[in-house]
Amino acid sequence: MDRAASVTILILLLCAITAQGIPILGAHGRCRCIRTSDKDIPVNFIRSLKFIPRGSRCENAEIIVTLINAKKVCVDPEAKWLETLIKKGNNEHK
Repeated sequence: MDRAASVTILILLLCAITAQGIPILGAHGRCRCIRTSDKDIPVNFIRSLKFIPRGSRCENAEIIVTLINAKKVCVDPEAKWLETLIKKGNNEHK
């Protein structure tokens, strides 16, 4: 192998080793909820509720409540009032 080929291979190997530590945007994003609230939100203030299961993007399950004024609130998935709301909703759909 000539010297130019050896140098090229060495440079490519160094680039590959360096690139392994660089995060790829979109591959592993971040959690949407930085902090959560466990404060009771009255049902008549809730426009929608979005459940995002844990996965490769975020290791935590996330619940985002959109209020009627379009404000979004991250809710603790283990909040007691939320469990009651979900149980009540399930009973109404049976």
